[in-house]
Amino acid sequence: MSRISDKTNERLKALKDNYLKSLPGRYNQLKQIAVDAIEKRNDKDLLSDLRLQVHKIAGSAATFGLSILTDEAKGFENLLDSIIQNGEIIDEDASKQIIQSLKKIRTVCAEPGKFDSDTDETISISDIPNTDEEKKIVFVLGENDLISKDLSEQLGYFGYTVQVINSFSSLKDHIKEARNELLVMNTNMIENKPMTAAAVKKIKEETNRQLSIIFFSDKDNFNIRHECVQAGGDDFFTVPLDVSRLIDRVDSLTNDENTNPYHILIVDDDPEQVSYYALVLQQAGMITSVASDPKKVLDILSEAKPDLILMDMYMPECDGPDLAAIIRQQEAFVSIPIVFLSFESNKEIQFEAIRHGGDDFLTKPIKPDFLISSVTSKAERNRTLRYFMERDSLTGLLNHVKLKEALFNEVLRAERTEAELCFAMIDIDHFKQVNDVHGHMTGDRVLKSLSRLLQDRLRRTDVIGRYGGEEFAVILINTDSENAQKIMNNIRESFAQIRHVSSEGDFYVTFSCGISFFPNIKNASELNSEADQAMYKAKENGRNRIICASELLDT
Repeated sequence: MSRISDKTNERLKALKDNYLKSLPGRYNQLKQIAVDAIEKRNDKDLLSDLRLQVHKIAGSAATFGLSILTDEAKGFENLLDSIIQNGEIIDEDASKQIIQSLKKIRTVCAEPGKFDSDTDETISISDIPNTDEEKKIVFVLGENDLISKDLSEQLGYFGYTVQVINSFSSLKDHIKEARNELLVMNTNMIENKPMTAAAVKKIKEETNRQLSIIFFSDKDNFNIRHECVQAGGDDFFTVPLDVSRLIDRVDSLTNDENTNPYHILIVDDDPEQVSYYALVLQQAGMITSVASDPKKVLDILSEAKPDLILMDMYMPECDGPDLAAIIRQQEAFVSIPIVFLSFESNKEIQFEAIRHGGDDFLTKPIKPDFLISSVTSKAERNRTLRYFMERDSLTGLLNHVKLKEALFNEVLRAERTEAELCFAMIDIDHFKQVNDVHGHMTGDRVLKSLSRLLQDRLRRTDVIGRYGGEEFAVILINTDSENAQKIMNNIRESFAQIRHVSSEGDFYVTFSCGISFFPNIKNASELNSEADQAMYKAKENGRNRIICASELLDT
Protein backbone atom coordinates (compact mmCIF):
# COMPACT_ATOMS: atom_id res chain seq x y z
CA MET A 1 0.00 0.00 0.00
CA SER A 2 1.46 3.37 -1.03
CA ARG A 3 0.84 6.64 0.74
CA ILE A 4 -0.87 9.74 -0.50
CA SER A 5 1.55 12.56 -1.31
CA ASP A 6 2.50 14.82 1.59
CA LYS A 7 0.76 17.75 -0.09
CA THR A 8 -2.51 15.85 -0.42
CA ASN A 9 -2.20 14.55 3.12
CA GLU A 10 -1.88 18.13 4.33
CA ARG A 11 -4.98 19.14 2.36
CA LEU A 12 -6.97 16.23 3.79
CA LYS A 13 -5.84 17.17 7.30
CA ALA A 14 -6.83 20.80 6.66
CA LEU A 15 -10.29 19.64 5.53
CA LYS A 16 -10.67 17.63 8.70
CA ASP A 17 -9.48 20.52 10.88
CA ASN A 18 -12.02 22.81 9.24
CA TYR A 19 -14.72 20.22 9.83
CA LEU A 20 -13.85 19.89 13.52
CA LYS A 21 -13.93 23.68 13.88
CA SER A 22 -17.37 23.76 12.23
CA LEU A 23 -18.94 21.29 14.69
CA PRO A 24 -19.98 23.83 17.38
CA GLY A 25 -21.81 25.83 14.71
CA ARG A 26 -23.42 22.69 13.31
CA TYR A 27 -24.55 21.76 16.81
CA ASN A 28 -26.09 25.19 17.39
CA GLN A 29 -28.00 24.92 14.12
CA LEU A 30 -29.18 21.43 15.06
CA LYS A 31 -30.21 22.58 18.54
CA GLN A 32 -32.29 25.46 17.17
CA ILE A 33 -34.19 23.17 14.80
CA ALA A 34 -34.77 20.70 17.66
CA VAL A 35 -36.08 23.44 19.98
CA ASP A 36 -38.45 24.67 17.26
CA ALA A 37 -39.65 21.10 16.59
CA ILE A 38 -40.30 20.48 20.31
CA GLU A 39 -42.27 23.73 20.60
CA LYS A 40 -44.41 22.97 17.54
CA ARG A 41 -44.80 19.29 18.63
CA ASN A 42 -46.28 18.04 15.34
CA ASP A 43 -44.66 20.11 12.58
CA LYS A 44 -43.87 17.55 9.87
CA ASP A 45 -41.45 19.80 7.97
CA LEU A 46 -39.45 20.71 11.08
CA LEU A 47 -39.19 17.06 12.10
CA SER A 48 -37.99 16.07 8.61
CA ASP A 49 -35.45 18.90 8.62
CA LEU A 50 -34.20 17.82 12.05
CA ARG A 51 -33.76 14.23 10.88
CA LEU A 52 -31.91 15.43 7.76
CA GLN A 53 -29.45 17.50 9.81
CA VAL A 54 -28.86 14.65 12.27
CA HIS A 55 -28.25 12.25 9.37
CA LYS A 56 -25.72 14.65 7.83
CA ILE A 57 -23.81 14.89 11.10
CA ALA A 58 -23.73 11.09 11.31
CA GLY A 59 -22.42 10.81 7.75
CA SER A 60 -19.84 13.60 7.94
CA ALA A 61 -18.56 12.35 11.31
CA ALA A 62 -18.06 8.91 9.77
CA THR A 63 -16.17 10.45 6.85
CA PHE A 64 -13.76 12.30 9.14
CA GLY A 65 -13.27 9.51 11.69
CA LEU A 66 -15.39 10.65 14.65
CA SER A 67 -17.02 7.30 15.35
CA ILE A 68 -18.45 8.35 18.74
CA LEU A 69 -20.24 11.32 17.16
CA THR A 70 -21.45 9.00 14.40
CA ASP A 71 -22.91 6.58 16.95
CA GLU A 72 -24.62 9.34 18.96
CA ALA A 73 -26.09 10.91 15.82
CA LYS A 74 -27.26 7.52 14.55
CA GLY A 75 -29.04 6.88 17.86
CA PHE A 76 -30.69 10.31 17.57
CA GLU A 77 -31.72 9.51 13.99
CA ASN A 78 -33.30 6.21 15.08
CA LEU A 79 -35.25 8.10 17.75
CA LEU A 80 -36.58 10.56 15.17
CA ASP A 81 -37.52 7.69 12.81
CA SER A 82 -39.54 6.16 15.65
CA ILE A 83 -41.34 9.47 16.29
CA ILE A 84 -42.14 9.84 12.59
CA GLN A 85 -43.48 6.28 12.37
CA ASN A 86 -45.67 6.85 15.45
CA GLY A 87 -47.54 9.83 14.07
CA GLU A 88 -44.99 12.69 14.01
CA ILE A 89 -46.05 14.05 17.42
CA ILE A 90 -43.34 15.00 19.93
CA ASP A 91 -44.86 14.19 23.32
CA GLU A 92 -43.23 14.85 26.68
CA ASP A 93 -41.30 11.58 26.70
CA ALA A 94 -40.03 12.11 23.15
CA SER A 95 -39.05 15.66 24.05
CA LYS A 96 -36.89 14.42 26.93
CA GLN A 97 -35.19 11.87 24.67
CA ILE A 98 -34.46 14.53 22.05
CA ILE A 99 -32.90 16.79 24.69
CA GLN A 100 -30.81 13.88 26.00
CA SER A 101 -29.58 13.10 22.47
CA LEU A 102 -28.68 16.76 21.96
CA LYS A 103 -26.59 16.75 25.13
CA LYS A 104 -24.63 13.71 23.96
CA ILE A 105 -23.92 15.34 20.61
CA ARG A 106 -22.99 18.64 22.30
CA THR A 107 -20.37 16.83 24.43
CA VAL A 108 -18.53 15.66 21.31
CA CYS A 109 -19.01 18.86 19.28
CA ALA A 110 -17.65 21.02 22.11
CA GLU A 111 -14.25 19.25 22.11
CA PRO A 112 -14.13 16.99 19.03
CA GLY A 113 -10.37 16.43 19.27
CA LYS A 114 -10.87 14.25 22.34
CA PHE A 115 -13.08 11.85 20.38
CA ASP A 116 -11.05 11.61 17.14
CA SER A 117 -10.86 7.92 16.23
CA ASP A 118 -9.32 8.45 12.79
CA THR A 119 -6.11 6.65 11.81
CA ASP A 120 -3.67 7.05 8.95
CA GLU A 121 -5.18 3.96 7.34
CA THR A 122 -8.33 5.84 6.43
CA ILE A 123 -6.39 8.15 4.13
CA SER A 124 -4.06 5.75 2.36
CA ILE A 125 -4.43 4.84 -1.28
CA SER A 126 -3.00 1.84 -3.10
CA ASP A 127 -1.21 2.27 -6.40
CA ILE A 128 -2.24 5.78 -7.33
CA PRO A 129 -2.00 5.98 -11.12
CA ASN A 130 0.20 8.55 -12.76
CA THR A 131 -2.05 10.46 -15.12
CA ASP A 132 0.60 12.78 -16.51
CA GLU A 133 0.60 12.33 -20.25
CA GLU A 134 3.97 11.13 -21.47
CA LYS A 135 5.35 11.69 -24.92
CA LYS A 136 5.36 8.62 -27.11
CA ILE A 137 8.98 7.94 -28.05
CA VAL A 138 10.01 5.40 -30.65
CA PHE A 139 13.67 4.48 -31.03
CA VAL A 140 14.64 3.28 -34.51
CA LEU A 141 17.89 1.32 -34.51
CA GLY A 142 19.54 1.01 -37.90
CA GLU A 143 22.92 1.51 -39.50
CA ASN A 144 22.06 4.61 -41.57
CA ASP A 145 19.87 2.50 -43.84
CA LEU A 146 17.16 4.09 -45.97
CA ILE A 147 14.47 1.89 -44.43
CA SER A 148 15.12 3.31 -40.96
CA LYS A 149 15.05 6.87 -42.24
CA ASP A 150 11.81 6.31 -44.16
CA LEU A 151 10.24 4.60 -41.15
CA SER A 152 11.15 7.55 -38.93
CA GLU A 153 9.49 9.93 -41.36
CA GLN A 154 6.29 7.86 -41.58
CA LEU A 155 6.00 7.47 -37.78
CA GLY A 156 6.46 11.22 -37.40
CA TYR A 157 3.27 11.87 -39.38
CA PHE A 158 1.34 10.06 -36.64
CA GLY A 159 2.68 12.15 -33.78
CA TYR A 160 5.47 9.95 -32.48
CA THR A 161 8.76 11.43 -31.36
CA VAL A 162 11.33 9.38 -33.26
CA GLN A 163 15.00 9.03 -32.37
CA VAL A 164 17.24 7.23 -34.86
CA ILE A 165 20.12 5.38 -33.21
CA ASN A 166 22.89 4.39 -35.58
CA SER A 167 24.81 1.97 -33.37
CA PHE A 168 23.90 -0.70 -30.86
CA SER A 169 26.55 0.55 -28.43
CA SER A 170 24.63 3.79 -27.78
CA LEU A 171 21.21 2.10 -27.46
CA LYS A 172 21.45 1.40 -23.73
CA ASP A 173 22.18 5.03 -22.87
CA HIS A 174 19.10 6.21 -24.77
CA ILE A 175 16.81 3.62 -23.20
CA LYS A 176 18.02 4.46 -19.69
CA GLU A 177 16.68 7.99 -19.91
CA ALA A 178 13.12 7.11 -20.85
CA ARG A 179 10.07 5.03 -19.89
CA ASN A 180 7.42 3.06 -21.78
CA GLU A 181 9.13 3.39 -25.14
CA LEU A 182 9.23 1.22 -28.19
CA LEU A 183 12.28 0.06 -30.10
CA VAL A 184 12.06 -0.71 -33.82
CA MET A 185 15.16 -2.37 -35.20
CA ASN A 186 16.49 -4.19 -38.25
CA THR A 187 17.14 -7.90 -37.78
CA ASN A 188 20.59 -7.50 -39.34
CA MET A 189 21.64 -6.06 -35.96
CA ILE A 190 21.12 -9.45 -34.25
CA GLU A 191 21.13 -12.04 -37.05
CA ASN A 192 23.74 -14.71 -36.30
CA LYS A 193 24.94 -12.53 -33.41
CA PRO A 194 23.79 -14.37 -30.27
CA MET A 195 25.68 -12.06 -27.91
CA THR A 196 24.00 -8.98 -29.37
CA ALA A 197 20.58 -10.67 -29.27
CA ALA A 198 21.14 -11.56 -25.61
CA ALA A 199 22.16 -7.96 -24.89
CA VAL A 200 18.92 -6.67 -26.47
CA LYS A 201 16.88 -9.02 -24.30
CA LYS A 202 18.81 -7.92 -21.20
CA ILE A 203 18.05 -4.26 -21.93
CA LYS A 204 14.36 -5.12 -22.12
CA GLU A 205 14.50 -7.00 -18.82
CA GLU A 206 16.28 -4.09 -17.14
CA THR A 207 13.32 -1.86 -18.01
CA ASN A 208 10.97 -4.30 -16.22
CA ARG A 209 9.67 -5.24 -19.68
CA GLN A 210 8.31 -1.72 -20.21
CA LEU A 211 10.33 -1.54 -23.43
CA SER A 212 8.53 -3.07 -26.42
CA ILE A 213 10.52 -4.28 -29.44
CA ILE A 214 9.48 -4.64 -33.08
CA PHE A 215 11.87 -6.21 -35.58
CA PHE A 216 11.76 -5.68 -39.34
CA SER A 217 13.57 -7.68 -42.00
CA ASP A 218 13.83 -8.29 -45.73
CA LYS A 219 13.76 -12.02 -44.90
CA ASP A 220 10.88 -14.09 -43.56
CA ASN A 221 11.69 -17.54 -42.29
CA PHE A 222 11.36 -19.54 -39.09
CA ASN A 223 14.96 -19.10 -37.99
CA ILE A 224 15.01 -15.31 -38.15
CA ARG A 225 11.63 -15.05 -36.41
CA HIS A 226 12.89 -17.42 -33.71
CA GLU A 227 15.97 -15.25 -33.15
CA CYS A 228 13.73 -12.19 -32.79
CA VAL A 229 11.51 -13.89 -30.21
CA GLN A 230 14.54 -15.01 -28.22
CA ALA A 231 15.84 -11.43 -28.28
CA GLY A 232 12.61 -10.22 -26.67
CA GLY A 233 10.76 -9.18 -29.80
CA ASP A 234 7.05 -8.38 -29.50
CA ASP A 235 6.33 -8.40 -33.24
CA PHE A 236 7.94 -8.93 -36.64
CA PHE A 237 7.37 -7.08 -39.92
CA THR A 238 8.74 -7.75 -43.37
CA VAL A 239 10.03 -5.19 -45.83
CA PRO A 240 8.40 -3.33 -47.57
CA LEU A 241 6.78 -2.19 -44.34
CA ASP A 242 3.00 -1.87 -44.21
CA VAL A 243 2.95 1.46 -42.37
CA SER A 244 -0.76 1.37 -41.52
CA ARG A 245 -0.47 -2.05 -39.90
CA LEU A 246 2.76 -1.04 -38.19
CA ILE A 247 1.14 2.08 -36.73
CA ASP A 248 -1.72 -0.03 -35.36
CA ARG A 249 0.81 -2.27 -33.64
CA VAL A 250 2.87 0.65 -32.34
CA ASP A 251 -0.33 2.18 -30.94
CA SER A 252 -1.30 -1.03 -29.17
CA LEU A 253 2.15 -1.46 -27.63
CA THR A 254 2.43 2.14 -26.42
CA ASN A 255 -1.20 2.66 -25.52
CA ASP A 256 -1.80 4.03 -22.01
CA GLU A 257 -5.30 3.10 -20.90
CA ASN A 258 -5.29 5.85 -18.28
CA THR A 259 -4.68 8.80 -20.63
CA ASN A 260 -8.34 9.80 -20.39
CA PRO A 261 -9.13 10.13 -16.68
CA TYR A 262 -12.58 9.21 -15.43
CA HIS A 263 -14.89 12.17 -14.82
CA ILE A 264 -16.97 11.88 -11.64
CA LEU A 265 -19.90 14.13 -10.72
CA ILE A 266 -20.35 14.46 -6.94
CA VAL A 267 -23.85 15.48 -5.85
CA ASP A 268 -23.90 16.52 -2.19
CA ASP A 269 -24.83 19.68 -0.28
CA ASP A 270 -22.21 19.21 2.45
CA PRO A 271 -19.10 21.21 1.38
CA GLU A 272 -16.67 19.43 3.73
CA GLN A 273 -17.62 15.97 2.52
CA VAL A 274 -17.65 17.08 -1.11
CA SER A 275 -14.12 18.48 -0.73
CA TYR A 276 -12.91 15.32 0.99
CA TYR A 277 -14.20 12.85 -1.60
CA ALA A 278 -13.25 15.11 -4.52
CA LEU A 279 -9.68 15.29 -3.24
CA VAL A 280 -9.47 11.51 -2.76
CA LEU A 281 -10.75 10.86 -6.30
CA GLN A 282 -8.51 13.55 -7.81
CA GLN A 283 -5.49 12.02 -6.08
CA ALA A 284 -6.41 8.76 -7.84
CA GLY A 285 -6.22 10.53 -11.19
CA MET A 286 -9.90 11.36 -11.74
CA ILE A 287 -11.59 14.62 -12.71
CA THR A 288 -14.41 15.77 -10.45
CA SER A 289 -17.35 18.12 -10.91
CA VAL A 290 -19.60 19.14 -8.02
CA ALA A 291 -23.34 19.84 -7.79
CA SER A 292 -24.62 21.07 -4.43
CA ASP A 293 -28.05 22.01 -5.79
CA PRO A 294 -30.08 19.05 -7.19
CA LYS A 295 -31.96 21.42 -9.51
CA LYS A 296 -28.74 22.15 -11.43
CA VAL A 297 -27.68 18.54 -11.92
CA LEU A 298 -29.23 18.05 -15.38
CA ASP A 299 -27.47 21.14 -16.73
CA ILE A 300 -24.16 20.00 -15.25
CA LEU A 301 -24.64 16.52 -16.73
CA SER A 302 -25.08 18.03 -20.19
CA GLU A 303 -21.89 20.06 -19.83
CA ALA A 304 -19.61 17.66 -17.93
CA LYS A 305 -20.66 14.33 -19.50
CA PRO A 306 -19.38 12.37 -16.47
CA ASP A 307 -18.54 8.67 -16.39
CA LEU A 308 -20.27 8.23 -13.02
CA ILE A 309 -22.44 10.11 -10.50
CA LEU A 310 -21.57 9.84 -6.80
CA MET A 311 -24.68 10.98 -4.94
CA ASP A 312 -25.75 11.67 -1.36
CA MET A 313 -29.01 10.10 -0.20
CA TYR A 314 -30.50 13.02 1.71
CA MET A 315 -30.56 16.60 0.42
CA PRO A 316 -32.93 19.55 0.92
CA GLU A 317 -35.87 19.86 -1.51
CA CYS A 318 -34.97 16.69 -3.46
CA ASP A 319 -33.42 13.56 -2.00
CA GLY A 320 -31.06 11.22 -3.84
CA PRO A 321 -33.51 8.52 -5.01
CA ASP A 322 -35.92 11.13 -6.43
CA LEU A 323 -33.04 12.85 -8.24
CA ALA A 324 -31.89 9.49 -9.62
CA ALA A 325 -35.39 8.87 -11.00
CA ILE A 326 -35.39 12.31 -12.67
CA ILE A 327 -31.98 11.61 -14.23
CA ARG A 328 -33.18 8.25 -15.54
CA GLN A 329 -36.09 9.99 -17.30
CA GLN A 330 -33.54 11.66 -19.59
CA GLU A 331 -32.61 9.33 -22.44
CA ALA A 332 -29.10 10.78 -22.71
CA PHE A 333 -28.32 9.88 -19.09
CA VAL A 334 -29.93 6.44 -18.81
CA SER A 335 -26.64 4.55 -18.84
CA ILE A 336 -24.57 6.74 -16.47
CA PRO A 337 -23.87 4.75 -13.27
CA ILE A 338 -25.32 6.33 -10.11
CA VAL A 339 -23.62 5.32 -6.86
CA PHE A 340 -25.20 6.41 -3.57
CA LEU A 341 -22.79 7.29 -0.78
CA SER A 342 -24.52 7.63 2.57
CA PHE A 343 -24.51 6.67 6.22
CA GLU A 344 -27.91 5.04 5.64
CA SER A 345 -27.60 1.39 6.74
CA ASN A 346 -31.25 0.31 6.40
CA LYS A 347 -31.21 -2.35 3.67
CA GLU A 348 -34.82 -1.69 2.63
CA ILE A 349 -34.08 2.00 2.12
CA GLN A 350 -30.92 1.12 0.20
CA PHE A 351 -32.87 -1.27 -2.03
CA GLU A 352 -35.49 1.43 -2.66
CA ALA A 353 -32.72 3.82 -3.73
CA ILE A 354 -31.39 1.22 -6.17
CA ARG A 355 -34.92 0.66 -7.50
CA HIS A 356 -35.20 4.38 -8.29
CA GLY A 357 -32.23 4.16 -10.65
CA GLY A 358 -29.11 3.67 -8.54
CA ASP A 359 -26.43 1.15 -9.47
CA ASP A 360 -24.76 0.69 -6.11
CA PHE A 361 -24.90 1.83 -2.50
CA LEU A 362 -21.74 2.58 -0.51
CA THR A 363 -22.11 2.99 3.23
CA LYS A 364 -20.06 5.51 5.22
CA PRO A 365 -17.47 5.39 6.62
CA ILE A 366 -15.65 4.17 3.54
CA LYS A 367 -11.91 3.89 3.08
CA PRO A 368 -10.44 5.75 0.08
CA ASP A 369 -9.08 2.51 -1.41
CA PHE A 370 -12.54 0.95 -1.49
CA LEU A 371 -14.18 4.12 -2.81
CA ILE A 372 -11.63 4.41 -5.61
CA SER A 373 -11.94 0.72 -6.51
CA SER A 374 -15.74 0.84 -6.63
CA VAL A 375 -15.90 4.08 -8.60
CA THR A 376 -13.18 2.97 -11.04
CA SER A 377 -14.74 -0.41 -11.84
CA LYS A 378 -18.17 1.07 -12.57
CA ALA A 379 -16.81 4.04 -14.53
CA GLU A 380 -14.65 1.69 -16.61
CA ARG A 381 -17.60 -0.59 -17.36
CA ASN A 382 -19.74 2.38 -18.34
CA ARG A 383 -17.06 3.76 -20.62
CA THR A 384 -16.62 0.37 -22.31
CA LEU A 385 -20.36 -0.05 -22.92
CA ARG A 386 -20.66 3.52 -24.14
CA TYR A 387 -17.73 2.98 -26.50
CA PHE A 388 -19.43 0.09 -28.28
CA MET A 389 -22.76 1.94 -28.42
CA GLU A 390 -21.33 5.18 -29.79
CA ARG A 391 -18.32 4.17 -31.87
CA ASP A 392 -17.67 2.98 -35.38
CA SER A 393 -16.31 -0.56 -35.11
CA LEU A 394 -13.50 -0.08 -37.67
CA THR A 395 -12.02 3.28 -36.69
CA GLY A 396 -13.16 3.74 -33.10
CA LEU A 397 -14.52 7.19 -33.97
CA LEU A 398 -18.04 8.40 -33.18
CA ASN A 399 -20.63 6.81 -35.43
CA HIS A 400 -22.95 8.82 -37.68
CA VAL A 401 -25.79 9.18 -35.16
CA LYS A 402 -23.57 10.23 -32.26
CA LEU A 403 -21.61 12.61 -34.47
CA LYS A 404 -24.74 14.50 -35.50
CA GLU A 405 -25.92 14.50 -31.89
CA ALA A 406 -22.56 15.94 -30.83
CA LEU A 407 -22.79 18.66 -33.50
CA PHE A 408 -26.25 19.65 -32.27
CA ASN A 409 -25.05 19.84 -28.65
CA GLU A 410 -21.87 21.74 -29.48
CA VAL A 411 -23.81 24.35 -31.46
CA LEU A 412 -26.10 24.85 -28.46
CA ARG A 413 -23.05 25.21 -26.23
CA ALA A 414 -21.43 27.69 -28.63
CA GLU A 415 -24.63 29.76 -28.67
CA ARG A 416 -24.77 29.78 -24.90
CA THR A 417 -21.11 30.75 -24.45
CA GLU A 418 -20.90 32.99 -27.55
CA ALA A 419 -18.03 30.88 -28.88
CA GLU A 420 -16.90 30.05 -32.41
CA LEU A 421 -17.13 26.58 -33.92
CA CYS A 422 -16.15 24.93 -37.19
CA PHE A 423 -17.48 21.80 -38.85
CA ALA A 424 -15.30 20.01 -41.41
CA MET A 425 -16.44 17.26 -43.78
CA ILE A 426 -13.74 15.00 -45.27
CA ASP A 427 -13.98 12.58 -48.20
CA ILE A 428 -11.10 10.34 -49.29
CA ASP A 429 -10.37 10.89 -52.98
CA HIS A 430 -10.85 7.97 -55.40
CA PHE A 431 -11.52 5.56 -52.54
CA LYS A 432 -13.53 3.19 -54.73
CA GLN A 433 -10.46 2.84 -56.91
CA VAL A 434 -8.38 1.97 -53.82
CA ASN A 435 -10.81 -0.84 -52.96
CA ASP A 436 -11.02 -2.08 -56.55
CA VAL A 437 -7.25 -2.16 -57.13
CA HIS A 438 -5.85 -2.98 -53.70
CA GLY A 439 -8.76 -4.78 -52.01
CA HIS A 440 -11.14 -3.92 -49.21
CA MET A 441 -8.74 -4.97 -46.45
CA THR A 442 -6.23 -2.44 -47.71
CA GLY A 443 -9.03 0.11 -48.01
CA ASP A 444 -9.91 -0.48 -44.37
CA ARG A 445 -6.31 0.21 -43.39
CA VAL A 446 -6.44 3.50 -45.30
CA LEU A 447 -9.56 4.48 -43.36
CA LYS A 448 -7.88 3.58 -40.09
CA SER A 449 -4.75 5.54 -40.96
CA LEU A 450 -6.81 8.71 -41.57
CA SER A 451 -8.71 8.08 -38.35
CA ARG A 452 -5.43 7.71 -36.47
CA LEU A 453 -3.99 10.87 -38.02
CA LEU A 454 -7.06 12.94 -37.11
CA GLN A 455 -6.96 11.71 -33.52
CA ASP A 456 -3.29 12.56 -33.22
CA ARG A 457 -3.42 16.04 -34.78
CA LEU A 458 -6.62 17.33 -33.18
CA ARG A 459 -7.25 18.27 -29.55
CA ARG A 460 -9.08 16.02 -27.15
CA THR A 461 -11.78 18.67 -26.90
CA ASP A 462 -12.48 18.40 -30.64
CA VAL A 463 -14.99 15.82 -31.88
CA ILE A 464 -14.13 13.34 -34.64
CA GLY A 465 -16.54 10.94 -36.30
CA ARG A 466 -16.92 8.61 -39.23
CA TYR A 467 -19.78 10.06 -41.24
CA GLY A 468 -20.14 6.98 -43.40
CA GLY A 469 -18.12 5.02 -45.97
CA GLU A 470 -15.01 7.03 -46.78
CA GLU A 471 -16.41 10.23 -45.24
CA PHE A 472 -15.28 11.67 -41.92
CA ALA A 473 -16.29 14.79 -40.01
CA VAL A 474 -14.65 16.99 -37.39
CA ILE A 475 -16.11 19.52 -34.93
CA LEU A 476 -13.44 22.07 -34.03
CA ILE A 477 -14.39 23.66 -30.70
CA ASN A 478 -13.60 27.34 -30.00
CA THR A 479 -11.88 27.67 -33.37
CA ASP A 480 -12.20 30.50 -35.87
CA SER A 481 -12.30 29.98 -39.63
CA GLU A 482 -8.68 30.97 -40.26
CA ASN A 483 -7.25 28.52 -37.73
CA ALA A 484 -9.63 25.77 -38.83
CA GLN A 485 -8.33 26.03 -42.39
CA LYS A 486 -4.71 25.89 -41.19
CA ILE A 487 -5.37 22.85 -39.01
CA MET A 488 -7.21 20.88 -41.67
CA ASN A 489 -4.73 21.86 -44.36
CA ASN A 490 -1.81 20.57 -42.28
CA ILE A 491 -3.65 17.28 -41.79
CA ARG A 492 -4.42 17.09 -45.51
CA GLU A 493 -0.76 17.60 -46.44
CA SER A 494 0.44 15.00 -43.93
CA PHE A 495 -2.11 12.41 -45.07
CA ALA A 496 -0.99 12.84 -48.67
CA GLN A 497 2.56 11.84 -47.67
CA ILE A 498 1.64 8.61 -45.88
CA ARG A 499 2.71 5.60 -47.91
CA HIS A 500 0.26 2.69 -48.08
CA VAL A 501 1.33 -0.83 -49.00
CA SER A 502 -0.47 -3.66 -50.78
CA SER A 503 0.39 -6.64 -52.95
CA GLU A 504 -0.25 -4.39 -55.96
CA GLY A 505 2.47 -1.97 -54.86
CA ASP A 506 2.88 1.16 -52.76
CA PHE A 507 0.41 4.01 -53.21
CA TYR A 508 -0.60 7.37 -51.73
CA VAL A 509 -4.06 8.78 -51.02
CA THR A 510 -5.45 12.29 -50.62
CA PHE A 511 -8.69 13.77 -49.32
CA SER A 512 -10.98 16.70 -50.05
CA CYS A 513 -12.49 18.82 -47.30
CA GLY A 514 -15.29 21.35 -46.84
CA ILE A 515 -15.58 23.62 -43.80
CA SER A 516 -18.53 25.61 -42.42
CA PHE A 517 -18.45 28.09 -39.55
CA PHE A 518 -20.58 29.08 -36.59
CA PRO A 519 -21.91 31.73 -35.98
CA ASN A 520 -21.89 32.55 -39.73
CA ILE A 521 -24.24 29.58 -40.09
CA LYS A 522 -26.67 29.41 -37.19
CA ASN A 523 -27.77 25.80 -36.71
CA ALA A 524 -26.35 22.28 -36.81
CA SER A 525 -28.35 21.11 -39.81
CA GLU A 526 -27.18 23.99 -42.01
CA LEU A 527 -23.58 23.63 -40.79
CA ASN A 528 -23.69 20.00 -41.90
CA SER A 529 -25.27 20.80 -45.25
CA GLU A 530 -22.94 23.71 -46.06
CA ALA A 531 -19.80 21.76 -45.15
CA ASP A 532 -21.02 18.88 -47.31
CA GLN A 533 -21.59 21.18 -50.29
CA ALA A 534 -18.16 22.76 -49.82
CA MET A 535 -16.55 19.32 -49.72
CA TYR A 536 -18.14 18.27 -53.00
CA LYS A 537 -17.08 21.58 -54.54
CA ALA A 538 -13.50 20.76 -53.50
CA LYS A 539 -13.80 17.43 -55.34
CA GLU A 540 -15.22 19.15 -58.42
CA ASN A 541 -12.32 21.60 -58.40
CA GLY A 542 -9.68 18.87 -58.63
CA ARG A 543 -9.67 17.11 -55.23
CA ASN A 544 -6.92 17.20 -52.58
CA ARG A 545 -7.97 20.65 -51.43
CA ILE A 546 -10.06 22.51 -48.86
CA ILE A 547 -12.98 24.82 -49.63
CA CYS A 548 -14.88 26.88 -47.09
CA ALA A 549 -18.64 27.36 -47.19
CA SER A 550 -18.11 31.12 -47.18
CA GLU A 551 -16.37 30.81 -50.57
CA LEU A 552 -19.54 29.31 -52.06
CA LEU A 553 -21.55 32.33 -50.90
CA ASP A 554 -19.09 34.69 -52.57
CA THR A 555 -19.43 33.04 -55.99
